[in-house]
Amino acid sequence: MVLTIGVIVAAGTPASASGGTTIGPFQINPVGHPHLCWQATGYGLPILLETCDHAVEAQQWSLTADGILMNGIGYCLEAASGRPAGAPLYIDFVDECGGGAGQVWRYNGTTGHLSSLSTCAGLSGPVSAGVSVVRRACPAGPRWSIGYSAVTVQPGTGTGAVGGTFDASVTVANAPSAQTAYKVSVKFGPVRGLDYTAVHATSYVSAWRCDRSTMTCTGTLPAGATGRIVLSGRLPASAKPGRYTLTTRAVVGGTSQRPGTANKTVPVMVAVHAPPPAHVRKGTSLGLILLAVVAGLFLLGEALLIVIVRRRRPVRPGVTPDYEGHRRRAAR
Repeated sequence: MVLTIGVIVAAGTPASASGGTTIGPFQINPVGHPHLCWQATGYGLPILLETCDHAVEAQQWSLTADGILMNGIGYCLEAASGRPAGAPLYIDFVDECGGGAGQVWRYNGTTGHLSSLSTCAGLSGPVSAGVSVVRRACPAGPRWSIGYSAVTVQPGTGTGAVGGTFDASVTVANAPSAQTAYKVSVKFGPVRGLDYTAVHATSYVSAWRCDRSTMTCTGTLPAGATGRIVLSGRLPASAKPGRYTLTTRAVVGGTSQRPGTANKTVPVMVAVHAPPPAHVRKGTSLGLILLAVVAGLFLLGEALLIVIVRRRRPVRPGVTPDYEGHRRRAAR
């Protein structure tokens, strides 16, 4: 997938702003290192990793409708075709940043690659402050995060009866002001005494891949999106009424989380109720049996009535019963 800061477009097309407008500013950082950001050092000079500071204009980047990465000091990122691998990336204003060769960039959220032509943005050394952002043959590391995601998961609930089934769910969300979050995994922690039969995602995350064996669902969560992850199972007859506490945790593997975003394990409370009393179940069965008996007697009585009516002696045509009897009496 190619990301346009919260908007997903077809793979292989330039990352560009939605609706023909420029989006940003945002910061670019290595995934898993949200405190180190790209910083331009001047016209024609290398891009360095430095400690993130929202107040530094040279760390701010915007994406135009043409897929051009503009820096906060007014120049665009240049891949500079013809330079060897390992050469620093830099900003310039060639052809007024009109989208020429080496100025249009694509961001693949699945792989984390930022590329232009056959060049990928890489590093001159280990991830640390002061390291240069350089040209590398694609694919090249590290994975880049365009801005930050802000994925959270809320505590959940569930319910069921002993000997029956139960459902429990949690809500996962990404902040509207965040970027699309890639490789988000929501995993349930099992608890003894419950049998698990299925896990699935609903609403906006219904396309996520879920694995019952690991009790995990994984997928992409755009900015402002919210979905539910549902765990289903059976409560064995040996289960005891009360509350069972599962746990769940959301982990973002393809995007840097916004500093300060909660990323912790939360509880999922499953309320387990006792089954109906035995006498209630027996009473219900007896009632059904009595109802069936009454219905059978009614049908039997109706059948007998039909037989009786059909066995009555037929009357000769044209003679009423009273008149026929009168003639018999007269004959005597």
